Amino acid sequence: MNNHLIILFVLLPMGAGIATLLLHRWPAIQRAIGGLVLTANVVLAVIALGTVSGWFASGSQDDAGRILVSQMGNWPAPFGITIAVDGLSAIMLAVESIVCLAVFIYCVSQLPHRFSGGYFHPLYHLLMLGVQWSFITGDLFNLFVAFEIMLMASYAMFCVGTTAAQMRQAYKYILLNLVGSTLFVTCAGMLYGQLGTLNMADITRIGMAGQLPRAAVPVVVMLLIVFGLKTAIFPLWYWLPETYHTLPAAIGGLFAGLLTKVGAYAMIRVFVMMFGKAVWLDASGNVIAYPVNDVVVPVLLVVAGITMFLGVLGAVSMHTVRRILSIHIISQVGYMVMGIGIAMAAGAHSQELALAGAIFFIIHNMVVKCCLFLCGGLMVEHAGDDHLDRIGGLLRRAPWLATLFLIAALSLAGLPPLSGFFGKFVLIREGFSGGFFLVSILAIATSLLTLLSMLKIWSYGFWSTPQGRHVTHPDERPRTAGGIGAIALLVVFAMSMGFGAQHYVGVTTAAARTIVDPSPYVRAVLGPQHVPVIQTAQRATQTHAQLATADKHAGGSR
Repeated sequence: MNNHLIILFVLLPMGAGIATLLLHRWPAIQRAIGGLVLTANVVLAVIALGTVSGWFASGSQDDAGRILVSQMGNWPAPFGITIAVDGLSAIMLAVESIVCLAVFIYCVSQLPHRFSGGYFHPLYHLLMLGVQWSFITGDLFNLFVAFEIMLMASYAMFCVGTTAAQMRQAYKYILLNLVGSTLFVTCAGMLYGQLGTLNMADITRIGMAGQLPRAAVPVVVMLLIVFGLKTAIFPLWYWLPETYHTLPAAIGGLFAGLLTKVGAYAMIRVFVMMFGKAVWLDASGNVIAYPVNDVVVPVLLVVAGITMFLGVLGAVSMHTVRRILSIHIISQVGYMVMGIGIAMAAGAHSQELALAGAIFFIIHNMVVKCCLFLCGGLMVEHAGDDHLDRIGGLLRRAPWLATLFLIAALSLAGLPPLSGFFGKFVLIREGFSGGFFLVSILAIATSLLTLLSMLKIWSYGFWSTPQGRHVTHPDERPRTAGGIGAIALLVVFAMSMGFGAQHYVGVTTAAARTIVDPSPYVRAVLGPQHVPVIQTAQRATQTHAQLATADKHAGGSR
C-alpha cells in the first residue's frame, strides 16, 4: 500500500459527507453512497492492516512492522502535518470500519425515515471522519481537531429523535465535552510552549532523550483528565449512565462502540508511547526518574479498579436493558485502563503483553458492546419496551435475536472460548504476575457480576413468561431482517476473535511492540538520524525496568 493512500481515511468520509449533504432530498442515493463508501473503507482498512502487519510481504518479513507515513504538502516533520498508520492505528481502523458498516446497515433498515433520512447521513460520515482522523493523526493539535469534528457530529446526532429525555442529556453531554475540549487545547498550547513541538514522534524523542522539562509533567497529567472525560473513567463518568440509554439503539450502539474507545486509544498513544518512556537523567547519563509513569501509573490502577467494580455494581442494580448496557460501558473501560496502567508499570516483556491484552480487549469491546445495543433495539421493536418487568418470552418470538444476544452477552462476560475471555485472561494474568493483586481480583469479580447482569437480561427478556407488545398484538411483526443481518455480522466477527484468538493476539502483540518500543515510529516520521538517541534512551529505560522489577521481587521476599 502506498504511504500517501492513508489520506483516504480522511477523504472518503469527508467526500461522502459533502455528497450526502448536497443530496439530502434523495435518501435512496444517500444510502447508496453511504454503503459504497463504507464498504470501500473496510477494504482500505484491511489492506492497511495487512500492509503494516506484513501479510503481503511475499516470502519476506521485511515489511512486517512497516509504518505508513505521509507528510502533508511534503513538509518534513515536525514542521508539517503528519499522518501515520502503525499497527495500533491499523487495528483500530479495521475494527471501526466494520462497526460503522454494521451500524449503517442497521440504521437504513430499522430507523424510521424521519431519523435516518435528510441530514443523518452527512452527520454519520462526519463522525466517522473525526474517529478515523483521530487514529491516523501524528500530532496533538490535529488530535484535538479530530476530536472536535467527532464531537460536533455527535452533538447533532444526539438530537436524533428529539425526545425530552434526550434533550435534557444533550445539554449535559455538550457542556461536559466543551469543558474537556477547552482543557485539551489549553494543555496542547502549554506543551507547545515548553517543548516547541506537538508532533507525537518528536515529543517521544524528547522524552526518551531525557529532555522533558519538569514543568511539562503537570500538563501531561492534566491530559489524563481530558481523556478520562472522553473515556468515562471514575470519577468523570457521571454523564454516561443517564445519557446513552436515551438515544435510539443504533446511535447508542455507534457511540458505545466508538467514542469511549477513541479516548482509550488516545491514552495508549499519549501515555504509553509518547510519555511512557520519558526519563530524567543525571550528569552521567543514568536514569534517575520516570516522571510521567511515577505519577500516572498509581492513578490509572486505582481508577481502573474503582471504575470497573462500581460500574458493574450499577449495572447489576438496573432493570432496563439499555441502562444496564450503558453502565457496562463504564465497567468495561476499567479493564482498558487497567491494561494501560500495567503496561506503563511493568518490565519490558510484561509491558508488551499487558498492552497487547488491552488492545485486544478494546477491539473486542468495540464489536460486542455495539452489538448488544443493537440487540436491545430489536427487543424494543418486538416487545415495545426494554424494562425487564414488562417484557418476556422473546425466545419463541425471535429465536435468532435470542441466539445472537446470548453469544454477545457471554462474550462480554468473558466466557471461553469467546472473544471477551482472552483479553481479560491476559490482563488478569499480567496483573497478578506484576504484583497488582487488588485490581486483578476486582477484574475477576467484575467479570462474574457482568455475567450475572447479562443472564438477568436473558432470563427476563427471553426466557420468562411472555409479555409485551408481541403478546398483546401478536399479528404485528416488525421487519427486523436488516437489523438481524447487521447484528449477525458483528457476532460473526466477535466469534472469529474468540476462535481465532491466536491470530488476533499476534496482531495486537505486534501493535503493542511498536508502542512499547517507539523507535520504528520515530524513525518512520522523523528519519533515521534520530534513532541512535532513541536507542540509547531505550537501553537505559530497559535497564531501569529490570532493576525496578528485581527490587520489587526482593522487597516481596523480605
